[in-house]
Amino acid sequence: MTVIVRDGREADVEGIARVHVQGWRESYGDFLSPEALAGLSVEERARMWRSILATPDPKGKLLVAEALGGEIVGFARGGPVSPKGADLLGTETEIFAIYLLDRVKRQGIGRRLMAGIFGHLAEQGFGSTGLWVLKDNLPARRFYEALGGVAGREQSFDLRGQMVTEVAYRFEPIPHST
Repeated sequence: MTVIVRDGREADVEGIARVHVQGWRESYGDFLSPEALAGLSVEERARMWRSILATPDPKGKLLVAEALGGEIVGFARGGPVSPKGADLLGTETEIFAIYLLDRVKRQGIGRRLMAGIFGHLAEQGFGSTGLWVLKDNLPARRFYEALGGVAGREQSFDLRGQMVTEVAYRFEPIPHST
């Protein structure tokens, strides 16, 4: 499948929101309860993404993976860590989200998205980044480890009525190529 990776823009909101919801359902369906996944809504995610794009952070980056014909099939977003989350993750920046539809996984698209985010963050002068991943999401954990991420601290919380545990992955220094 031919896919281009480019900067995300307002016109992409619906496609990003659709991938966000479908990506959750596909990636987490084996270890999140149906109730936790049922509450997801494309409309709610679209509102969230409109808000994010309305006040862009020049030090942050949103990339989309676009298939021929204009369909958004994946996205990634990273930027400076919010002050309240800095101590927990222990990095200057964070990969806030990366989602791909199942049908485009294992084609190098995730690596391209991560390379674009890594490159932007490094160009901004940052030396470290990290992300949180559900502990039970072994395919994602293997992906981050293959990119050089190192597992660290864990945190547990209630996610839509289900207790889950996340693992922090750190990239220090930020990889220059993936």
